[in-house]
Amino acid sequence: MLRLLTCTLHILTVMCLSLAEVCIDEGVEFDFEYASVGEPLYAVCPLYNFLDSNNFNVTWIRNDTQAEITSDTNARVHQDQNFLKFIPAALDDSGSYQCIFRNSTMCIKKIRRVVVFNYDDGLCYNHSIKFRSEITLTTSLTIECPFLDNYGNYWKIPVKWFKECEPLDLDSGHYGTAPKALIVKNLSTEDSGNYTCEVPFIYNGVTYKLSRTMEHTILDLEKDPEPVMLYPKNDIIEVELGTPITLSCRALFNGSTLLFWTFNESLISDYAGEDRVITGDPVETVTEDGLLHFIDLNFTKVLEEDYNRKFYCHMFYTTKSIKFYVTIKKPDPNLQGVLIAVFLSLFLVIVIAIITIRIFKVDIVLWYRSSCLAKRASNDGKMYDAYVIYPKKFSGTSSYEMDIFVLKVLPEVLEKQCAYQLFILGRDDLPGQALMDLVDETISQSRRVIIVLGNMFCVDESDFEQKIAMYDALIRNKIKVILIEIEKITDYTTVPESIKYIKQKQGVVRWKGEFTEDALSPNTRFWKNIRYQMPPAHRYSDSELHYIHSED
Repeated sequence: MLRLLTCTLHILTVMCLSLAEVCIDEGVEFDFEYASVGEPLYAVCPLYNFLDSNNFNVTWIRNDTQAEITSDTNARVHQDQNFLKFIPAALDDSGSYQCIFRNSTMCIKKIRRVVVFNYDDGLCYNHSIKFRSEITLTTSLTIECPFLDNYGNYWKIPVKWFKECEPLDLDSGHYGTAPKALIVKNLSTEDSGNYTCEVPFIYNGVTYKLSRTMEHTILDLEKDPEPVMLYPKNDIIEVELGTPITLSCRALFNGSTLLFWTFNESLISDYAGEDRVITGDPVETVTEDGLLHFIDLNFTKVLEEDYNRKFYCHMFYTTKSIKFYVTIKKPDPNLQGVLIAVFLSLFLVIVIAIITIRIFKVDIVLWYRSSCLAKRASNDGKMYDAYVIYPKKFSGTSSYEMDIFVLKVLPEVLEKQCAYQLFILGRDDLPGQALMDLVDETISQSRRVIIVLGNMFCVDESDFEQKIAMYDALIRNKIKVILIEIEKITDYTTVPESIKYIKQKQGVVRWKGEFTEDALSPNTRFWKNIRYQMPPAHRYSDSELHYIHSED
């Protein structure tokens, strides 16, 4: 029984101790403690102002290693009740430190952040870590060397003052001093700049220095221009879904200002739970137009939820503020590719159509003439579709083959099968008619002239016919000539110049077939070319087939 009671008491004791060690976590203190490398730093516990430290034990722990800071005052880093002391500070001292207040009934902790920095190259301060203020132009300015009270009696007067890291001439009359302060007299905008104070600090017989840098901007409200927001200006931009984008808020203002991005009156950090949308650090740079302030808003990728939303860039300066927004929009469909495809297809169709027409031009024209779409030719008053001229007396091609082609083949195909009306001298003329008048008048009553060529020519009535036909074709431009070779002519020296000219201009149709039944089909290539050059077929009435002259 005694053993059971002892075990129970032990368990209750352990549980009570465990409950006592559960600390209330107050989170992270907003402000940092700063010091440059080699300077002393006293970091104050952020709980000091809220609790009576006499009733608590104070413990400092480095957050990343969970190592408790020693209380040995000879150690470079040690704790002294409410203070965490770095004598001096080193670069690797930067980090988070837990200040824990503990007594028998309560435990509470809060994190203090410490930043140890190096000076910028060639300067006595770090540009990103300094105190900033804007002052309206007055008669004088008092600049205090801040945050020295925590160092007790270890700092001494006088304080050394610098502007842009150059020592100030305190005897010039433009400057005066007070305890821990610099007085700038006859203030002007030229007194704007970076002021640094240095105070000697003695610890365990070793002299250190404490330095603070303040950037003061003197504003002449009558002269300084109003800030100009360069971007955004209530803009709308188009961004593809899933692509990254950076929005840069840029403003010109010759003074200190605060730039930040918001959405729905909330900071961007509340917009996306993940690190998809983040803001960069504010940056200042000197340009020809003045001091440029900018801060970026970075999207690792744009999602559907980002479209048609307004992201505001706010700018606070002196006692005023302005804001502008940018809206992300889904881009309109890209019709460029479609238009290119359409025009390319149209171009290919046109090219193919041109090639097709050039290759099948004859077949297309003949099909159109035979279709119901073709307009019927009006009566032009002419009696014959073609006047046929051929040599009657020649050597080379046999007279028999020439006669067969002209008197049998041509009429068989063109007249009987294609409904054309031909005039052939020696077949259609009447005895006793004057040759000159007959030829001239009959050619004028014909729509085409067909000249059949052989290898050899001679002077006969066909030469007379050719001259009249060439006169009408070349001089009067009244009639079209169709040249047919019943065999390939190897020597054109005996051919009249007028026929050479027409051959060069429009070419000839060469007969390559034999006098067979297949060669008499109007659908062969030879006859298609002849029909293509002939006028549209026209059926004549019986009265039109009588010869036009009977007056002798």
